[in-house]
Amino acid sequence: METFQILARPKSTFLPSSSRLAFILSLMLILFVSGLSSEETKIQPRKASKQEMGFHFYPQEGYFQAWNYSFTDEQTWIFATYIISNLGPGTRNCGVSLVVYDKENGTRFYTKEFSKDELKTEAGKTELEIYNNSVTKGEQGPEIKMDTDSAQLFLNYKTGWSKAVSMSGGKIPLPVTDRFVQADMAFSFVPVQGYLIINGNKIELNGRGGMEHLLTNYEVYKYSRRWELYRSQNSVGEKLYTGGFIGNDNFPGGEIRTVSVMDAGGKILFSAKVHGSEALEMETEPFSNYELPIKERFHLDSQNSCSLTLTRKQTVGQISVLSNISAVLRFFVRLFFTRPYQLYYISDARLDCKQAPEGTGTLPKDPNFKGIFSYYLINP
Repeated sequence: METFQILARPKSTFLPSSSRLAFILSLMLILFVSGLSSEETKIQPRKASKQEMGFHFYPQEGYFQAWNYSFTDEQTWIFATYIISNLGPGTRNCGVSLVVYDKENGTRFYTKEFSKDELKTEAGKTELEIYNNSVTKGEQGPEIKMDTDSAQLFLNYKTGWSKAVSMSGGKIPLPVTDRFVQADMAFSFVPVQGYLIINGNKIELNGRGGMEHLLTNYEVYKYSRRWELYRSQNSVGEKLYTGGFIGNDNFPGGEIRTVSVMDAGGKILFSAKVHGSEALEMETEPFSNYELPIKERFHLDSQNSCSLTLTRKQTVGQISVLSNISAVLRFFVRLFFTRPYQLYYISDARLDCKQAPEGTGTLPKDPNFKGIFSYYLINP
């Protein structure tokens, strides 16, 4: 089964192969990070506004902005992403990515890309149109429509924006002048309904979902090897988010990871930078052949009195980029990525703390969390 589809557009709107390359590179950057900083920069998650997560354009070649909408139920996991970037020739190259996983069919991956002429949006607005793909205001929350020819998706989220959090605390400076990265969690685990049509077969959807946002004006593959994101919830509706990256030789800090916990009402209980981590169980992951932890412990303070243990469980999505693109594009992708993969897992986490990190904030009522963990693998 082919799991990656590049679908033709009329010549006036379909991007040349170099822009298609840029779009594929963009797909590997869709990790919605929870923080990046130098030692002097304090990561402090805070409440975020809808306007912050809206469209904001920057002229640098590395500009990249993405909004990732997700859906889950007992059988199906969906990740639908809208992308705008300056990667490759031209500016505001845009497109959509749709990842669908179910237990019967495994992972199906669809993309479609367009030129800036197909993009309609305004500064500060989360609403946008990319040809016949859109994010609009619904009666109870955002509504998204996505059409990749072989697959059509409609989702209606029932949520406001009052629980949005800036996991990076706004724009965090990168170790290059005037370059930054910003990450936001708009909402998660909210009711969502809609439908999915694949090859003419319609599936009604009724589950829960969320949205994550990333904005940066510097190419992340220039300083990182692997990116991660975990969004989870406990038995009383409290949310735990952790994420970050493993740096390459160009990043002096080695790695940046953070952990944030919110109560059911959207109040930030505490946030912490990961001071150190230890792999408790490792494996050569069979699909990607990367060495990855099955079970890992994050230490959230310098006294090792507060830690988060995260355990990967069931796979809910696997994408090999190089094995599903043309030989020409494969050659150029290898100039940037050695072995690019996207992996998704259901994962468990347990927070073991005597007190909240650094003695501030409060601990969750239930320390056990369950959610979806994403790996975005760039280079070993």
